[in-house]
Amino acid sequence: MTSRQLTPTAPNRVPTLSEIFRPVSRKLSLVDRALRSWPGSSSQVVRRLAGGTISRRGKLIRPGMLLLITGHLGYRDGLDIPLAAAVEGIHQASLIHDDIIDRSDFRRGEQTALQRFGPDYSLLLGDFFFIRSVASSLSMRDREIPRLLAEAARLMIEGEMEELAASYNFNISRAGYLKIIEKKTASLFQTTCRLAGRLGRAGKKEMKVLEEYGLNLGLAFQVTDDLLDLVGQPSRTGKPVFSDLKEGRVTLPLILALKKADSVGRLKLTALLEKIKNDPDKQLWPELLSQLRDTGAFEQTFRQAASFTAKARSAAMRLRPSLYRQSLLQLADFVLWREQ
Repeated sequence: MTSRQLTPTAPNRVPTLSEIFRPVSRKLSLVDRALRSWPGSSSQVVRRLAGGTISRRGKLIRPGMLLLITGHLGYRDGLDIPLAAAVEGIHQASLIHDDIIDRSDFRRGEQTALQRFGPDYSLLLGDFFFIRSVASSLSMRDREIPRLLAEAARLMIEGEMEELAASYNFNISRAGYLKIIEKKTASLFQTTCRLAGRLGRAGKKEMKVLEEYGLNLGLAFQVTDDLLDLVGQPSRTGKPVFSDLKEGRVTLPLILALKKADSVGRLKLTALLEKIKNDPDKQLWPELLSQLRDTGAFEQTFRQAASFTAKARSAAMRLRPSLYRQSLLQLADFVLWREQ
C-alpha cells in the first residue's frame, strides 16, 4: 500500500524536486558548494568526518524553499546562499543526532554517520553542524537572523526530547503528537520561510502568509513521513517498515487507530503493541498492519496530511503570481504525494 492507494484522487504525476527547484537550480548548486567548504579551515579529523557527511547530498528541500521565496520577493544581495546553507546545516545536525538516539545504521539506504564513525564522533559532528550553522549567520547585518536560527534549533531539540519522553506511550493524544512534530520538524520549515521573508523584506501580511505556508508544509511533511513508515516501500523510503515504532515513536496512525477502535479492538491492539514493545523482533508486524488497516487509520492520517497541505497551498495562493510561487505550490504537492 502506498499514499497513492489511500485516495482515488491521486494525481497522474507528481513533479520531481529537480523540476520544482529548476528556477533556483544554479543557486542550490552554490548552496551545496558552500556546505562543502565548511570543514575547510578545520582540523584534519573534522574535515574527514564533516566532509564525508556533506558529500552525501540530501533533498535540500529547506534551502530550496528559502531560495524560491527570496526569488519570489526579488532578493538580489547574495546572502541567501549562506543562509540557505545554514538552514541545511541545522537540518543535517538534527538527522545525525536522530540517528544516534534511534541507533540507526542506515538512512535513505546509505550508512549513517553513527554507523561510519561511531556514537562519540557522530555526537560531536552533529554539534559541529549546529554551531557552524548559527555561527555562519553572525556576520549578517540583520541580528534577528542568528537568533531565529538558534531558536529553531532549540525548538527542534526540545521536540526530540519530548518525543523521547513519550516513547511507547500508547495514551499520547493527537494534540500531544502534533505539538511534538510542530517543534521537531515544522519549526525549521516555518523559520526557513521567516528568514527568507526577512531577507526579501516581506511586509507584515506577506510574512504571515509565508509563516503559515512553512508551518503547514512542515506538519504535512512529518505526518506523511510517519505514514510512509507504515505503508511505504522500503526500497523507496530507504528504511525498513515500522522503524518508528521499533524506536518507540507512537505516531498519528497508531494514535488514530487506538482512538477509532471499539473497546474490544482497543484492548486487542494495545495488547499487540505491548508485545511488540517487549520484543520488537517478534514477527507481529503483519498482524499489526492488518489491525491498523481495519480501523481506517491510514486513510484518516492521509486526510490529515492532505489538510495541512491544503492550508500550505492556500497560503501560497495569497502570494502574487510568479514562477517561484508555482514551485512553492508544486512543493506542497510533492510533500504529500512523495514515496520516500
